[in-house]
Amino acid sequence: MTDKADTSKKSGSGRAAALLGDWRAAERDRAAAVSAAEVALRALAAAQAAEEAASQSDESARAAESAVRLAMQAAENARKAALAAKDLATILSGTAEGDKLRANHAVEVADEALQQAADVFHEDQVRRREKDD
Repeated sequence: MTDKADTSKKSGSGRAAALLGDWRAAERDRAAAVSAAEVALRALAAAQAAEEAASQSDESARAAESAVRLAMQAAENARKAALAAKDLATILSGTAEGDKLRANHAVEVADEALQQAADVFHEDQVRRREKDD
């Protein structure tokens, strides 16, 4: 931009040219200022978006941390339930083993009773035949 003192000393067309140059320089300065303001506005929007993203990331991280804690608690509960089921299965297995032994013994007793009943029946049949003869 031309100094005003320089412009006031000139006369006629020289002065008009100097004033026109000052005007054009002011227009360029304004255009540069408008561009700088637009860049600053976009930078502000980007900074606000980054701040929001950081806040959401923090919230997501906290939610993930909470989910991990809940998953670990669920896994611990599942482990305890599995141990309890194993203990119960061990007890039931022992009971079932005893039941099996008692059932096998009952089968043996029933087999003996069956055999005795068959023997008694056959003996009775033989005696009847001998008596009839």
